[in-house]
Amino acid sequence: MNIGRKLLTTVLTIISFTLIASIISMNQSYSFDFYTLVYLVYATPLITLIGLPLSLLVDYLLSRSRFGNYVIYLILRIVGYACAGVLGMYIYYLFMGAGHEIINFKESIVLTLLGVLAAILFLLIDLGLEGWLTVRKRKT
Repeated sequence: MNIGRKLLTTVLTIISFTLIASIISMNQSYSFDFYTLVYLVYATPLITLIGLPLSLLVDYLLSRSRFGNYVIYLILRIVGYACAGVLGMYIYYLFMGAGHEIINFKESIVLTLLGVLAAILFLLIDLGLEGWLTVRKRKT
């Protein structure tokens, strides 16, 4: 497991998630700049302190098992990261003091979906960097 690649993935995920979520949330009341700053402030500790360790945990658990089919491995990795996104958001809710509001599905669904989006984005960037570094290593 390459920790340097995971840290680079974390930085790229923070940047890309901030931009994507800001574009999705942008409206006439608040500009793109406002949402970029808000998502950057809230997403950076979440992705760094919760997302990165959960990513390392999912990769560790999947590396302990051997899969004959790469497609099954990818599907389990996607599902694992999506579950980590949901779990990460609920951990974040607890840190923010949400209390009983966690149970209210209508209140938590939007942020939970944003957590899943960030986790899947983390996975896609990590897979891209992994492939790019593999190709680079073969050329040298």
